[in-house]
Amino acid sequence: MTILDGAGRKALLDELRGMKFNRAKGKLLRMDPKGRLVYFRNVQQSGEWHTKFSLESLGTEVTLVELCLTENNQARNKQKFEFTNIVVEPSPGNRA
Repeated sequence: MTILDGAGRKALLDELRGMKFNRAKGKLLRMDPKGRLVYFRNVQQSGEWHTKFSLESLGTEVTLVELCLTENNQARNKQKFEFTNIVVEPSPGNRA
């Protein structure tokens, strides 16, 4: 596999933009055999839940951003997540 440059990262972003969260997550997990899930639905900013993937062979890190929508009208709280943003950035060792 080759390390993704700026154009490759933009193409990956455009490809993931049209997907739902689970499909994007599955694609990222299958994309790189050395890739790993860094964290899953971790609150990094107020009101936003982040899921981060490190694609080591591609020299890229991808963060999927969701908003948590809760419904308080039921007997138990049921969380719904809305997939809102994708951040594709080079990993620290990627100079391309």
